[in-house]
Amino acid sequence: MVSRSKKVVALLLTAMMAAGALAGCGGSSTQPSTQPSTTTSTTESTASTTEEPSQASASDVSAVDLESDAIIQRIKDKIADEAAATDGVVSMTLWCSSDDRGFEDGLKKQFEEKYADSRYTFKIKVSPIGEDKAGSKILEGPKDGADVFSFADDQLYKLVKAGAIAQVADLFNNNVIKENTADAVAICTVDGASYAFPKTSDNGYFMYYDKTVFSEEDVQSMDTMIEKAKAAGKAVYFPMTNSWYSTGFFFAAGCEIKFENDKQTAKIGTQEGVNAVKAMCHIAENVGSGFEGTPGSVGDNPFITNGFNGGTLAAAVTGTWNGPAIKEAIGADNVGAAKLPTVLMNGEQVQLHSFSGYKLIGVNAYSKYPITAQALAYHLGKADSQIQRYKVRGLIPTANAALEDEEIKNDPARVAIAAQMPFSHGQSSSVGGTFWNSGTIADYGGVILNAKGKLDDAKILEDLKTIEAKY
Repeated sequence: MVSRSKKVVALLLTAMMAAGALAGCGGSSTQPSTQPSTTTSTTESTASTTEEPSQASASDVSAVDLESDAIIQRIKDKIADEAAATDGVVSMTLWCSSDDRGFEDGLKKQFEEKYADSRYTFKIKVSPIGEDKAGSKILEGPKDGADVFSFADDQLYKLVKAGAIAQVADLFNNNVIKENTADAVAICTVDGASYAFPKTSDNGYFMYYDKTVFSEEDVQSMDTMIEKAKAAGKAVYFPMTNSWYSTGFFFAAGCEIKFENDKQTAKIGTQEGVNAVKAMCHIAENVGSGFEGTPGSVGDNPFITNGFNGGTLAAAVTGTWNGPAIKEAIGADNVGAAKLPTVLMNGEQVQLHSFSGYKLIGVNAYSKYPITAQALAYHLGKADSQIQRYKVRGLIPTANAALEDEEIKNDPARVAIAAQMPFSHGQSSSVGGTFWNSGTIADYGGVILNAKGKLDDAKILEDLKTIEAKY
């Protein structure tokens, strides 16, 4: 048995190693060799080539206790060093979705209290820039972007390529690797280097439903759901005018949609593509009679919330971000969650596919406060914060310790996500910039709805070939 004194010595040596790593975590006068070049196309970044990123670097260390007094003090010392260049004021910006703004502001205040010190003052502003837009906003001008920002994982590749996102310093990265699921760690990695902190594992969609209208058997089939909803004077909602959702029909039909080597491709001008559209047409025949496919001018989230509140919706294909509002509308005991239903496609019931993905936290490579920003990013993504985020926002964690929480472990949404996973496609390997362009799959969903599914097969094939050429 190892003696108590040897254990103490080992702990002290670990803390000293971490402290040594922190001592080298300042801004670099030369760009690290592992940092991608900032030379990119004008559509990807306007980063200056005359100003180097303020990338934090650190020698490799094992995971340490980042909550220990010794490590917290060392981080405070580095914050003080960074603040000295700006008259003792740490002025940073944090971007998150408008729905998360209040919650993230609370975590930010916890961070400020934890690292409070007489040598500096925090001025951290929380601004509402959604995860779907944060990456593009950073690429427009990294030096003008937030120091810390939340974003969807499909944006990581371009951020790395543009040199706009900082690598995770080893002091934090080794803890991130140890504390999160392997899939979450992998999604944050590009060419063997870590560039983000995992935040949530639920950037995908499934079916929320009212258990007073549907049984567990009912929600296996879209046709059955529409029939039952119509009988109850309600509707099932599937956002057909949003390509993130409607692409699930094309995946289910066997179409190939990929984003590889910075290029988006979509092979949909085929018979498989026609089968996908005809399945959508079959459902769209029920618009206004048991089915709704567009949120109109109010937007997707308000439409779902208003629908459950007003009793017009009995089910909706959406994600965990709408879970709390749905529970409040119809009561937690009445909320069910399930994988997506089957749809009638080419004469058979076919399982509907989906996207899966993660929400991540990034640090701007041009932040004036690289270690402070990394410490904040880690704080926002650590297990305790993920548990708090679940309790308040209903978002599913990536941290192993958080996933062992009894409430989270048994959450119906988490179970539904797991059931949908075999039929889901990684967003980062399927979605690139042109995926969202006008004139593509999303717009064709509107055509289908307007026609209430009355479209000719030959015209569908012609239209799909035109759309395919735009990717």
